[in-house]
Amino acid sequence: MIPAADAGDAAAQRELGLLFLELTQPERAAHWLHLAAAQGDANAMQWLGKLHARGEGVELDEAQAIAWIKKAAEGGHIIAQRQVAELGL
Repeated sequence: MIPAADAGDAAAQRELGLLFLELTQPERAAHWLHLAAAQGDANAMQWLGKLHARGEGVELDEAQAIAWIKKAAEGGHIIAQRQVAELGL
């Protein structure tokens, strides 16, 4: 998975980020999730928004959290769409 992530595969980057979350390494998780999100991976965007909302592995930043969750919703992520609707964004 690491070679694919290093080569720019967004799905591999997302999965590596989620693996680092499970391993309680949020900084490393945020790094890989950001790379995947920057390529349009809606699932990574939603997770990155969640990390910003919690200040986990990244700076606590409500504006960034909302921005990433909105992008995820626009990308078709169902949970993010529900979050946007519930928050009235």
